[in-house]
Amino acid sequence: MEPIAALSSAPVLGSSTSGAGGQQYHSQQMLEGQTMHAFVVKAAGENKFILDIGTNRILAQSDSVTLTPGQSLQLQVTATTPLLELKIISAPLQQHLGQSLTFIGQNLDVSSLLQTLQQQPNSGIETLTTASRQILESFFALQQRPLNGKEGGEVLQQMIDTLGLQMEAKLGKGLKDEGTSSLKSALLEVIHLFKESEKTEGTAKTLLATIESFQLSQLRLDQDKTLIIPLPFPFLDQGYLLIDQKQEQETEDHRRKKQLHFSLHLALSGLGNIQIEFVQTDEGLWMRFNCDSQEKADFVGQFSDDLRQQLADTPLQGLSFSGTANAPDTDLVRRLVPAGKSFLDTKA
Repeated sequence: MEPIAALSSAPVLGSSTSGAGGQQYHSQQMLEGQTMHAFVVKAAGENKFILDIGTNRILAQSDSVTLTPGQSLQLQVTATTPLLELKIISAPLQQHLGQSLTFIGQNLDVSSLLQTLQQQPNSGIETLTTASRQILESFFALQQRPLNGKEGGEVLQQMIDTLGLQMEAKLGKGLKDEGTSSLKSALLEVIHLFKESEKTEGTAKTLLATIESFQLSQLRLDQDKTLIIPLPFPFLDQGYLLIDQKQEQETEDHRRKKQLHFSLHLALSGLGNIQIEFVQTDEGLWMRFNCDSQEKADFVGQFSDDLRQQLADTPLQGLSFSGTANAPDTDLVRRLVPAGKSFLDTKA
């Protein structure tokens, strides 16, 4: 828990702040070491910022780090007198590595969130900043576009770039515009503004937790070895792509052979769980379809000739079908937590 910067608080603007467990605290009652979540409301000039902490607003000053409106912070109390002093906890996502990855199995379809916002009194979506509203609407539009040919890859790239998987890293580098122009930042704003609407806040929190689950998974996987890319298509119940970053393999005669290995982990209504393995070398492409039953594998195998025709420009060296696939979230948890290990370190 390395501090990024210290914030010296100015006088409290409200009457109380929310502490852990939903309790209410005056600033004088806060304890050193206490942690809390804060939301940057706006800049107030001269390195000063308005922070929302629970039901209270605090004017805070920081001389060493620039905060961005819409930014979400995890703070820790380092002093309570003569002024309330806080520090930003480094990489707050790391604190949640031991939590369940349940949300990795949730779909990133934003249509339900947009629907609940439009059902809010006084046009709830108009309450959002222009940037957040445009991000939600453009992401929804991308999810409705057909995935044909190379255009499908471009649509996926745009959606991945918009998710906000690198939001904290970009903000840490001072790239404020890039860091806050993301679906994640828009969801944080929705959660902040619609605390009184259980349905709207709950929908936004589920989407946010799904994005953060992929961020946590990437931290655990080690980006130098494996990349995990969510597939936020509304027709998928679950979906992600794993890319092996090690692109060379040593042969029996100790020569280095270039090899690209990646796999699709999908769950679809009707077909169930499907894992598709790809191995590509200079000689061609090997593919393996693994369904969650042999009956489904036999059904998919009936379309092997159609697949070969679609891949006419790529030498297909091998194609196989099996029926032992697990659910995508189960596969990922097994990869993140190898047998005999646990997310939690219980050693003193």
